[in-house]
Amino acid sequence: MTEEMYDRDETGSALDALVKLVGALPEPFVLLGGWAVYHTVHDSYLQDHGSPYLGSRDIDVGFHVDPSWSDDELRSSPLSRAIEVARGTGYYPMGSFRYCRTIEKTTGRELTEEESKRIPIYDLFYLYLDIMVDRIHDRQSDLLGPKAMDEPMLIKVFDEDIGVPVRIGDARVVVPPPHLLLAMKLKAVPSRQKDDKILKDACDIYALIWHSEGGMDRILRSVRSEHPEECRSGLEAITDDVARRAAGHLGVEVESYLDVVRRLGQ
Repeated sequence: MTEEMYDRDETGSALDALVKLVGALPEPFVLLGGWAVYHTVHDSYLQDHGSPYLGSRDIDVGFHVDPSWSDDELRSSPLSRAIEVARGTGYYPMGSFRYCRTIEKTTGRELTEEESKRIPIYDLFYLYLDIMVDRIHDRQSDLLGPKAMDEPMLIKVFDEDIGVPVRIGDARVVVPPPHLLLAMKLKAVPSRQKDDKILKDACDIYALIWHSEGGMDRILRSVRSEHPEECRSGLEAITDDVARRAAGHLGVEVESYLDVVRRLGQ
């Protein structure tokens, strides 16, 4: 039996926010992170387990940036317009590349940044939007405000047009192919500081290998060939304790979990 990782109200609110956001964001963009994994593996996981795949509390989106763009081109880019959309839909900057919306738990009411300061922290939860780019523009911070984080693996998605379309609400959204999503997760897990992030990555790694369309052998062959260092470091970061807890959240035996993820090192 599967175990929820996050509160269902929180992941439900995040999914509702995702549906609204992807319908408003300028194209082209790529959905990344936990919700990209969800929409890649959900149907297969649901068929096997009779329950939805694990949701996320964060929304991650990526945009193309050409470092040679002029100031005017950067100001009119999809990245710039996405930041405007985020601010216009209630997100406020938090840190260098993260935006946040605050929800009151007891009422479900969305709060402004100022309103949230007057509510006890136990009655709040946060919806995060992380905006990433494939390449950094030297003038990005000067012209657009908070600096977006770069994810070089996005370069291949944009330059080679290898994104995979999925349907979210009424919108057609592009996600990276499964082996690239897997490589991103393997790259991220060794540097995670928060326990829930490590566990979620460990769950996503298993799910992408086992539940992606095209089969396990195909995704393993691609990721081992193109991203051997990420396979090595990601596998090392999944300790026996992490594997045990991830297996519990996924509703699989720990031996089955380890049998799947250890194939990254074969």
